[in-house]
Amino acid sequence: MGYKLIYSPEALEDLDRIWMEVWEASQDLETTEEYIGDLRSSIRAKCKYPKTGIPLMFMGEFMGVYYVQFKEYKSFYRIKDSTLEVWRVLYARSDYMKTLYGKSEYTLEDTDYV
Repeated sequence: MGYKLIYSPEALEDLDRIWMEVWEASQDLETTEEYIGDLRSSIRAKCKYPKTGIPLMFMGEFMGVYYVQFKEYKSFYRIKDSTLEVWRVLYARSDYMKTLYGKSEYTLEDTDYV
């Protein structure tokens, strides 16, 4: 039995934004729809065994979130009971930790530059 798949409102907004980005780059409806369909399929594939996703680590600790990468995007999801909830779908090269948690592993604090 697989997990039920749901998308948060933020994830749906992310997918709309990605759709527009792919459309603007390709100017081809078929290419755009295929890209989004393949991205969603990569997420749906985790419904049978959701813990096979990549665990999201922050400052060396598991955050209770997994992700799956499809081309240039990472889809972040949580597992709750028998539901796989897609939380966000973000550009893989962005500072997604700052977007997700408001903090970045890349932030240097109390560092003196010489």
